Amino acid sequence: MGMLVDGKWDDAADQSMVSGTYRRETSSLPDAIDDEVLRLIGEERDRFYLVASASCPWSHGAVIALALSELGETIRVQWAGGRRIEGYGLLPVGPIPGRADVQHVHQFYTRTVPNFTGRATVPILWDAKAGKILSNSSVNIIAAIDAVATNINLRPAGRHAELEDLTQFIFDGLSNAVYRAGKSERQDEYDEAVDTVFKTMDALEARLADQKYLLGDEMTLADVRLFATLVRFDTVYATHFRCTRKRLVDYPLLWRFTRRIYQLPGIKGTVDFDEIRFGYYINDGSHNPHGIIGQQPEIDWESREGLED
Repeated sequence: MGMLVDGKWDDAADQSMVSGTYRRETSSLPDAIDDEVLRLIGEERDRFYLVASASCPWSHGAVIALALSELGETIRVQWAGGRRIEGYGLLPVGPIPGRADVQHVHQFYTRTVPNFTGRATVPILWDAKAGKILSNSSVNIIAAIDAVATNINLRPAGRHAELEDLTQFIFDGLSNAVYRAGKSERQDEYDEAVDTVFKTMDALEARLADQKYLLGDEMTLADVRLFATLVRFDTVYATHFRCTRKRLVDYPLLWRFTRRIYQLPGIKGTVDFDEIRFGYYINDGSHNPHGIIGQQPEIDWESREGLED
């Protein structure tokens, strides 16, 4: 996988696999976004950039929040992707000024903390004027977009604690558990992870029995995070990551929920199934030695069945 060690890229280093099990690392990079930065985001153009990968669900959540907001001209997206050589590479065309000498996401990390040790993950919120990463936390980046934008309310007042608990439940039981299943090198770990995935999906299916979204009739940060995982489920998690017990389309309410968000204005354009399949089959997991990319399942994402309520 590779990571930075004392500011130097090391292709062989990997702290995510422990005794055949996958454990997501916690970044040491400060990720809180203060009120002064929020004020500047609302005022300054050509300064703040969201560095994201179309294959990455954590990136996708931030890109969705940006697509739902009116901040697309204030925070512009710099895409990273392709075959990972020294981690995520920046795609050739991008809006960040002065980035000609930056080819890899990890270079943003060492410009922020010269001796940084850890994985160079996306998304990141880059401050081009200060020359540093403001945050590499998808939750905090989404919260910042929500705080500055005037046309969305993904973190409704009075429900922050409930949202935090719900997003943690989704992360532990689904979004991270599919990675534990897909990267596992032990049968017992794989079985436990898959059990967790489908126990969580069963619970989320039941939660949607009488409501459109996870907290009611309005979409929140938790829905954005869940969508970014579910939209990938049948394409890569049920196949490449071997979560084979059921598909998303076998869950009527979760399938309806995912289509509902997919069909919102601006969301379809954030979903790139070709890049998702390439990103996972080529870059995620050692159990595809010949680099064969699975075909896209035939799924009717445009179906309106059940969405007229």
